[in-house]
Amino acid sequence: MSKGDIVISVQQKFVERIVAGKKAAELRRRAPRIQPGCRVWIYTKAPEAVISICVTVDRIVTGTPQDIWQSHSSDLGVSLDEFEEYFRETETGCAIFFKQVVDVSPGVALSEIRSKSKGFHPPQFFKRLEEGSPELILFRSRLVCG
Repeated sequence: MSKGDIVISVQQKFVERIVAGKKAAELRRRAPRIQPGCRVWIYTKAPEAVISICVTVDRIVTGTPQDIWQSHSSDLGVSLDEFEEYFRETETGCAIFFKQVVDVSPGVALSEIRSKSKGFHPPQFFKRLEEGSPELILFRSRLVCG
């Protein structure tokens, strides 16, 4: 059973690494209030502006950036430079690990999301999706499996 659904925004290069199996976790400067089993719809930032994959949260690791890098660098799918740039001037961070990556096909373009849900804006941090919401119904209709 799902532990809820959220949308997060991710740069295209990182979405490509997730799809290629080179990135098993998404990094955040602060931990969202979600649990293992939560379904995360990944919005690829403009210019793509599309939701094309969905992941299921396996676990969430929080700690200092140094601890996260030291323990999990091989799963993060980022270079040390990218990691340090992202966590610059941050004392704590979070890595959201995935246990499943599922295609959303065809991808759901921002314009289509907005046609179903007028006030939708890609989230800066994350957006919780309510059961029965127009966005969630649309996203689930495109899951290839799961």
